[in-house]
Amino acid sequence: MEESRGQEPGTLELLADYLQRPSLLLPLLGLAAFVVYSGSLSFEFVWDDWPQIVNSPIIRSWSNLPRAFGSDLWYHVARQQVYYRPLFVAWSMLNFTLFGLRSWGWHLGAVLLHVGAVFAVFWLALRLRLEYWTAALAALIFALHPIHIEPVTWISAASDTLLTIFAALAFAAFLIGRDAERTAEKKQRAAWCIASLALLACALLTKEMAVVFSALVGIYAWLNPAARKSRSGQKVLGAVMEAAPYAVVTLAYFLLRKHALLESIGQFNPNRGMMDVARTLPLVMSIYLRQLLVPLGLTGLYYTPYVTTAILSQVVAPAAVLAAALIGLWCWNRHEGNSIVAFAGLWLLVGLAPALYLRNFSSGDFVRDRYMYLPSIGFAILAAMGLRRLPSIKGWSAQAVQGCAVLLLCGGYMCASIAQQVYWANDLMVLVRGHALYPDNPYTMTGLAKEYSKRGADDHAIELAESVVKAHPEYGYGPLALAEVYIHAGRFEEGRVWLDRVNPDYLKSEVGMAGVAGLYGQMGDYEHAFALCSEILQREPNLYSALYNCGNIHLLDGQYRQAEQLLSRAVQLGPEQAAPRHFLGRALLQDGRSAEAQPYLLQAVVMDPKVWDYHYWLAESFEESGNLSAARTEYQQALQLNPESKETKLRLFTLEAK
Repeated sequence: MEESRGQEPGTLELLADYLQRPSLLLPLLGLAAFVVYSGSLSFEFVWDDWPQIVNSPIIRSWSNLPRAFGSDLWYHVARQQVYYRPLFVAWSMLNFTLFGLRSWGWHLGAVLLHVGAVFAVFWLALRLRLEYWTAALAALIFALHPIHIEPVTWISAASDTLLTIFAALAFAAFLIGRDAERTAEKKQRAAWCIASLALLACALLTKEMAVVFSALVGIYAWLNPAARKSRSGQKVLGAVMEAAPYAVVTLAYFLLRKHALLESIGQFNPNRGMMDVARTLPLVMSIYLRQLLVPLGLTGLYYTPYVTTAILSQVVAPAAVLAAALIGLWCWNRHEGNSIVAFAGLWLLVGLAPALYLRNFSSGDFVRDRYMYLPSIGFAILAAMGLRRLPSIKGWSAQAVQGCAVLLLCGGYMCASIAQQVYWANDLMVLVRGHALYPDNPYTMTGLAKEYSKRGADDHAIELAESVVKAHPEYGYGPLALAEVYIHAGRFEEGRVWLDRVNPDYLKSEVGMAGVAGLYGQMGDYEHAFALCSEILQREPNLYSALYNCGNIHLLDGQYRQAEQLLSRAVQLGPEQAAPRHFLGRALLQDGRSAEAQPYLLQAVVMDPKVWDYHYWLAESFEESGNLSAARTEYQQALQLNPESKETKLRLFTLEAK
């Protein structure tokens, strides 16, 4: 015994004792989360980042903050939207103030939000009375799980991360206030309750998923009644009473939301009834379960249309898997003898509930990884508890078995997260990944068609866009995409036919009008184009896409001074964007001001060297200024990027002849 007392503790014991302090553990958890997602700092703006960030007129000044509380997040993109997220707009304003439109800064903000969410999950797990190391493991699993790739690497999905921080802190504050009722700290109860309600209000004003919070409070209060020997009726009444203040805050949010969103829609497809939802719901839920358990094949562009056939494989089998999972959780909860397993499982299910009303989505858009960010707290707790319950195996102590399992699981999560997040690096990679996994997704097909069109692959772009309107005639953006690629390829008559078939609701928004104005301008129909431009700029004089598109229309019409004015303003609003600089340079070049044009053309090439006509026009400016060697180099670069460009071949041939 004396010898045992004299032994010095081993390295692991010292490390465990050292990390027993949250002030030392949390920085390590945060560092792990940051390292895994640090690669995203080099990613570009993708997908909805363009309308929501780059093209948002509201985030450019803090004076617009009151407007954020009185309008829809996408008010400038499409009418009749339902995205009321003023605090996410405020976060966007902060990012714009700090970083402008430098995408690395926005990605840094998104990663730091994830780190903050990891801290909040750890605190919540402790307040749920999880043992210290189980709470730490839950936070680590939450930090590394690949299902969080979308909300961490895609800036527009950071609303889910911010929402989760507020919701987790609000629930932890609720638990502290509830515990204070049983201790001598009753004076602090009111302060914690007020803090919890305020944090809930912040969560609601960040994203709609927080509407389930009062239900989570009620469930916890029912599973853990204040009076240990309460009857069923008393338990229900007590749960309702504890959830009531949160329900009042949620009701106030709904009233504010209704006042702000004067126009809204309740569903995308009123022709689909509840039977369609009931048939499809087991498949959707089983996909989410699969992504939690085996997080491979992740993308932002899943395609899961309503189930109409294959009832056995798409309804019965998924329902059986879900039933088995529920039975397993029920048995586990009874074995544990406490309510933590049940509450974690219900947090997972109830947290996902707003995303399970499928009629709020267009067909096929039912599964999105970002919807799992808040619910996955429940999964992280369950996974941590399961790992901590692993027994000893054939000479291996339980501690050794658990340690190996944690290393394998978290190592696998890290590898899967790093490998799959690269598909969010730019628009093309997002779309190629989505198309490879779900080739029937019409959104992916139209997006790829536009990307190919930008890169000069007109035939491939037209083929993809035509397949969309044939295979998915119900898809509203199919005609617009086909019109765009036809017009970009110079097939104006066919483009005009499909432009006339574009959903008229698209033309009710400023962004839609700006896009269509640009297409009319490319066809030479300047009367229609300028009429739309005038209307847009009266409504939103600082709308980036309007200034950019309308400046280009003036450029096409030979009105170089007017083009210069609009494009100069577009450059001011988006100084980190290459396109307005390029076209401003073209306006100056075609106005005979080559010396002024060349810096803008050169800056555009440096900022985005992948666009062939940036090199072409820079080469033309070099040729005009007599720098034939530099011109030859740029023509050759343009030809490498677009080997089918006849004008580049001709100019290079002429230059070589000199």
